[in-house]
Parts: sequence; C-alpha cells; structure tokens
Amino acid sequence: MSKEAPPGVQEVFAAALRHHQAGRLGEAEQLYRQILLIDSHHADALHFLGVLSHQAGGNESAVELIGKAIAQNGRVPAFHNNLGNALKALGRWEEAVLSYGRALTLKPDLFTAHYNIGLARQAQGNLAEAVASYGRALALKPDYVEAHGNLGNTLQAQGRLAEAVACYGRALSLEPNYAEAHSNLGNVLRAQGKPAEALASFERALALKPGLAEAHLNLGILFTEQGNLERAVACLQRALACKPDYAEAHHYLGNALREQGKLEEAVACYGRALALKPDYASARLGAAIGVIPIFANSVADSAGAVGKFSRSLDELCDWSRSGPGRLGSSVGSHQPFYLAYRPGDVGALLSRYGDLVGPESAVHWGQKIDALRSVQPRRNRIRLLVVSGHVRRHPVWDVVLRGIIAHVDRRQFEIHLYHTGSTVDEETDWARSRVDRFVQGPKSSETWLYEIAQDLPDVLFYPEVGMDPTTCALAALQLAPLQIAGWGHPVTTGLPSMNMFMSGEFLEGPGAEQHYRERLIRLPGTGVCTELAEVRAQHWKGPDRQRHVVRFALCQQPIKFDPADDVLLARIAKDGGPSEFWLASSHTHPWATAKLRDRLAGAFRTEGLDPDAYLRVMPWLPREQFAGFLDEMDVYLDCPAFSGYTTAWAAVHRGLPIVTREGEYLRQRLAAGLLRQIGITDGIAMTGDQYAQIAIRWAQECRQSDLWAARREEIRRAATKADGNRSAVRAFEQVLLNAVEN
Repeated sequence: MSKEAPPGVQEVFAAALRHHQAGRLGEAEQLYRQILLIDSHHADALHFLGVLSHQAGGNESAVELIGKAIAQNGRVPAFHNNLGNALKALGRWEEAVLSYGRALTLKPDLFTAHYNIGLARQAQGNLAEAVASYGRALALKPDYVEAHGNLGNTLQAQGRLAEAVACYGRALSLEPNYAEAHSNLGNVLRAQGKPAEALASFERALALKPGLAEAHLNLGILFTEQGNLERAVACLQRALACKPDYAEAHHYLGNALREQGKLEEAVACYGRALALKPDYASARLGAAIGVIPIFANSVADSAGAVGKFSRSLDELCDWSRSGPGRLGSSVGSHQPFYLAYRPGDVGALLSRYGDLVGPESAVHWGQKIDALRSVQPRRNRIRLLVVSGHVRRHPVWDVVLRGIIAHVDRRQFEIHLYHTGSTVDEETDWARSRVDRFVQGPKSSETWLYEIAQDLPDVLFYPEVGMDPTTCALAALQLAPLQIAGWGHPVTTGLPSMNMFMSGEFLEGPGAEQHYRERLIRLPGTGVCTELAEVRAQHWKGPDRQRHVVRFALCQQPIKFDPADDVLLARIAKDGGPSEFWLASSHTHPWATAKLRDRLAGAFRTEGLDPDAYLRVMPWLPREQFAGFLDEMDVYLDCPAFSGYTTAWAAVHRGLPIVTREGEYLRQRLAAGLLRQIGITDGIAMTGDQYAQIAIRWAQECRQSDLWAARREEIRRAATKADGNRSAVRAFEQVLLNAVEN
C-alpha cells in the first residue's frame, strides 16, 4: 500500500481485494482503477491490476503495471514474483528468472519463486536446473502438490521414469483427485511399456475431469502406438472438442490419420497445428514428410511420391531458414522412412534431407554436445557404442545386431549398448548380460547425449536409421569420431554425420557406391552373422488344399508391394494354372492389406480372372504358427519392389523355394543375397518377365510331388549356410580397427 494513501483509499482497496479473491474480477478492476485515479502511485493497486491483466492474458500490460508498482516499492517479494509470471507467460524466460531471483533475495524461503523458476527452466528445456528448483521448493514446502507433479514431468522428460512415478505417487497421496497427475503418470507407464496400467491412469484422470484435454490427447497417443487408430482418432477429436486451440492435439491427430493412410487429412491437421503455433517444428516436419504415401494406390501415386517430397522439402528448407535451429529439436519425430518404398534412386533426396536436419540438429544441441568434442581417451580396447530401438525379438536385432553382440572380439572391443525403446524380452536380458555397459530407455534426447558424453565412444554403430525416433535424432549429430549405419533400413541415411554404411558383398550390385552418401563397406556374404532360434512349427489351421492348386506365399508387409508389379502376379495366376496367392495381413497397417487385395483384384480382373478364386488373406502370425504356414505353402514370391530378408530367411529354413527379382538397389536384393549365400540361385530373376516365368514353371513342377519334395529338402539342407557367417563379424572388426588406427 502507498505510504500516504488519501483518506478512504484503504477501504476501497480492501473492498477491491475482497472482490479479487472471490473471483469478481470486473468489480475488482473497477475499484483498482478508481484508486489509481485518486493516487496514480498506489503500488498495491498497480500490482494487483497487473495481476488481473496477467490472469486475463494481457501480459504486456501486466509487465508494465507491475513494473510501475516495483518502481514505487521494490521491497515486496510478491511484486517480483508476479512480474516473473507475466514475463514467463510472454516467453521472456531469462527476464522471468531474474525477477524470481529478486523475489528470493528479499525472501529466500518464498517457495513459489523456486517453483516458478522450475517452470521456466522446464519450458526452456533446462531440465537439470528445473529439477533443482523444484527440489528447493519442496524442501521448503514438502506438501506442495503441484511441485511434486511438475518434478515428475521433468524427471519423465529426462528419462528417469521410476523417479517420476514416485513423484506422481507423492502428489496423489496428497491429492488423490489430482487428475493431471493421473494423466501424467499414465504417460510414464506408457513409456515403461505398461499399456494396460497407462490406460487405467488415463481413464482415472478422465473420470475425475472429463474435460481434461491433455488426458484425451495422451489416450489418443497410446491408442496410436497400439495401432488402434479408430479409437486414437476419436480420443484426439475429443481433446480438440475440449480445447479447440490445442496445437499438440491437431499434430497427433495428423499422426493417427497418417497411419490410417489419410494423407491429405493428416497434412491439413499439421497445418492447423502450425496456424496455432507457427514455430511448432514437429508439425512442420510432419507436414513435409506427410506427403510420402505409406501405401501407393496406383502407379502414378507411387511414381509421383519423390517429386512431391522434393517440393515439400523445398518448402521445409525455406521455413527452416527463417529460424535457424528451430527444426533441430524435432528431428526424428517424423522420418522419410516410406520414401524407400517408392521406386528409383532416392539417395539424392535423402541427402538433401540430411543436409537440412544435420546442421539444424547441431545448432539446436550445440551446447549439449560440447562435452563430446574432447580428445578421445587412450584405451586398451576400442569402445563401440551401439544404439538401437530394437534390442528385443525384432528383425533388426535377429538379423543385423545379435551376431555382432555375440561374436565381436572382446579382447579388442568393449561394447556399450543403448536400447532406446521400452519393449523388452528375453533377448533384451541376454544382450544386457553380454555387453560392458547397457543403458535402457526410453530417455530424452538430452539425457542420451549426457550418456554418450560419459562414454565418449570411439565408434557409434546404428543397425538401422529410419524406424526409431531417438535413433534418428542421435544419428543426425556427429557424436563420435566414426559413425556407422547398418542395413536394418536398406537405404542410405543421407546424413552428413554418417561415415560408413555396412552392407554385404552378396547384397550389392556393381557401382552400388553411387547409391550411398556414406562410404559403402561390402562385408562377406550378406554382411550379417545370424543364428536361427529354434522354432517348433505349429500346424497351420488353414483351409484344406484343393487338388492341383499351387499355393504362393506373399509374406511381406502390404505397403512393400508397388502397383507396377501387380500385373506380374496376375500373369502368374493366368498362366500358372490353379493357384492361391496368400497375402499376409499387416499388424501395423491392417487397412493396407484390404487396399492391396483390392488393387490386386483389379489387376486379376483385367486378365479375365475372378480374384475371389485366387486371393487369400491370412492374419499376421507368431513365428511358430508362421513356420507351420510356410510348411503348407509351395512357392514363396518375394516382393519385387522391396525384398524381404527375415521372411526369406525363415522360408529357406522351411525348405520353401523362393522367387525373387534382383533389382539395382539394396532394398531389391536382400532375398537374392540370401539365396546366393546358401548357393541356391535358380529362383533369382533379373527382370519382371523372368520373375513371372520362374513362378509359372515352378507351379507346374510342384504339382509333381516327388520332384518338389526333393527340391524342398535340398533347400532345407542348404539353409544352414545362411547362418554363422563369422567372417562378416571379423571383417566388421577389421574395418573399425583400420579406421580408428588411421
């Protein structure tokens, strides 16, 4: 209060304060202004009028008014604290922290100021300082519910999930109906790979607060990850009904719609997110990458994808130039993964993308990676750091990574393994026991950078770059002297930070070096050392086989089949005699299975064939049931546009003959490389015509049961050569030794 308030002002101020505390903001404002007409220097009236402006969203006015109050009386801690709140709302973080600091100079035990510094640092991404500030607030006020909740949020962002769960538990013990804490706890449980518990937390939050948009959003993200896209879309739409200007909900709705194959609707959602939040980098990246189709409906749709993304990339580069570094925080949140499923050489376009996201990441994370620029310490062994989101039963693990972990010479190498994903199984436990250091995710990118700074690896190896968001974010940065990609995603990374691409001599054609930005390394054979886990095939409960009907297995994900190849399958059906074509239903994109069947049906009708007589769809099967399914098939038709290694590997071990078209690019040569390794090459075609001719000829041969049984037995015996390729591991070691030495 002013030192010498005119008569009656004190009573008016007291009345104004009562209105303010009761939520009658209009009446309070009127009285505060009445006081200022009488005494324009009344510090308390200026302060509380500024607080009112802040509450109404008028933060510029709040800063001006509270600043005037401080000019009248700078010794009131609350003035500085509330000025900080207005500055924080304007995104003026450092000024806000200075104001909170002045409040603490006047009143060191002002726990709300410590809490507010925590909020500001958290918003800036300075998580360590945020944790420290929340800790100071809680030391002063242990029952500060909101501080427990936000400390949990910050620990969650650092990847300290168990500690975050404990924080939410303390908040909920103090306030069991704290809906936001239930919702945030659900996020941690989701990250820990506990979807059922996460679902229960989200539902509890919504039972307490049905209009909590954040809980609807979190539930939508959970359903998106589970592939339950219809429920995901419904939840995200409810989030927007509760909060129409919720930019994050528009963004995640775009993600769910994209996974449904609704690209135009998805891009429109990203656009709405950007209209609300112009600097929303993840939405801008989503809009750029969202033009690449997951499934191509037509030849034109497939062939036009490269041009569409090229134009979209031009626009993304223009957006990035207007604010250098702002894209860096979102690298990895969307990846041009599906570009590899389109025809032609996509290396140049991926390199253009790499030239954008690499420098953007470096600008954003510059201070965080300074610790990695020190001279590598001298060690007796080379420190190999492996980063993967698939340290579990997964094709990348089974084929590319497991053999390295099992057989690299530990006298020369120490292995540090980062599992960035949350899903674990017995293979994860095996890996943990086999390495010198194992770090389990999920964690924030900042926390992973801290881990890498502690390890200072000589070599960073990414078995794949393209599927896992964290892997993509880290791979865009130069975090070790030597960085290597494996062929888990069989296309160049396009990243300037990646030095080498490890492939196999049987997988690459002449002149393949031009397909890579990295230096191409051709390891012996297929470049991998596999060991097939014992599988006890379960009898496949499919329909009875009709006499003389040949069963063709098409076991790839539906998104891999390019429309230009539909005519090949129709031709095989027309000229190969009575046959069935068994498509595998996708567990990630089930809608694509229906689209593929419809697309193939059109090609069959063009040839005068009834598609219902030929096309069959099986559900996605566990490996034991899949082995039984392969036993009942006659010929495996590899996808001509995007070859499959893991399924072909399983097929040869069941003695199933494979027809594959060996194309120009690695992604078209995987099954052919496997067949070359086992020495059974008569199913390798060089053209589409040869592919169809082999399949038609084999359809005739397999009706001669004795002949076909002998062929299958020959393949089954040869399949052992697919595994135990230790020479690939030895060559991998030698490449690393030479590179580090030089």
